[in-house]
Amino acid sequence: MSKAIDFSALKEMLFGESKYIVEFCEASLDSFTEYGAHYNQYLLARDETQFRKAGHKIKPVAQMLGLDNLLEEYENAKILLQTESSDQFLEESVQRVDEIIKLVIQDCNYKCCRYRAWYKKRGSKKNL
Repeated sequence: MSKAIDFSALKEMLFGESKYIVEFCEASLDSFTEYGAHYNQYLLARDETQFRKAGHKIKPVAQMLGLDNLLEEYENAKILLQTESSDQFLEESVQRVDEIIKLVIQDCNYKCCRYRAWYKKRGSKKNL
């Protein structure tokens, strides 16, 4: 499985508490799903204001998770909007972001499933 997220940094930030890591992952599932939809909608509509709002909302989470490729694509897309690039370039950017978000969602789902299985087996909320 390809990994998009740096979970070691996340575990350190959340003091290794699996419960908090899972909560963070579950919240991230919603956040990144929403971001993917907004990225697509606002970029293709060339709505720079809403596009930037969506980017600013996800940026801190993406930084915490080490998603440099997502942040780089966001910055690239802002340039595409500013230079009034063709729809083809915008659509290619949407496809790249969709692929990154799919990996992020897979990683978050995997981490949540791993925790739940571990918890069921151990009956404890200690670290993974």
